[in-house]
Amino acid sequence: MLEKKLKEWEHALAAFRLPDWESLPELELYMDQVVLLMTRYLSFPPPAGEEEKVITASIVNNYVRMKIMPAPVKKKYSRVHLAYLLVICTLKQSLSIASIQKLMPVGLEEEEVRQIYTHFTEQYTGASAAFSRYVEESLPGMQVEGLPTSAAVVANLAKSLTEYLLTTPEEAVE
Repeated sequence: MLEKKLKEWEHALAAFRLPDWESLPELELYMDQVVLLMTRYLSFPPPAGEEEKVITASIVNNYVRMKIMPAPVKKKYSRVHLAYLLVICTLKQSLSIASIQKLMPVGLEEEEVRQIYTHFTEQYTGASAAFSRYVEESLPGMQVEGLPTSAAVVANLAKSLTEYLLTTPEEAVE
């Protein structure tokens, strides 16, 4: 059973790509269009049992209210908003909102958002490939049943490293 799930996951990971900046719609979108598009973009990982909604209108509204992303302009969302949502929704399972804000603060110019988002998608693609290789290389010496624990440890270490790297010297002293 675990081997079958692992193969499904590896196949989904190999097929998944975050859209590049140029692939994000230039036209501004209304909320229902944003939710539909984000649901398509964020189709990885494959659902395991009950599907949890990755994004809803209330989630987007909360991010705006909490000033995690810019507010829409006349109820319309641009490429900048989509980039923020993709970064936030991709990272929120493993990082705190405060850490995500350090990676992509609100108030940036469009060109800055484009650069951060482009770098993020490149890093995501590279890290996905590296992690997939890690999983494949680990399997010969490991029982498949040990993989969930190993993956959880790697996730914990990655989160710890990220938060450590994002801590400013002032925060480290406190």
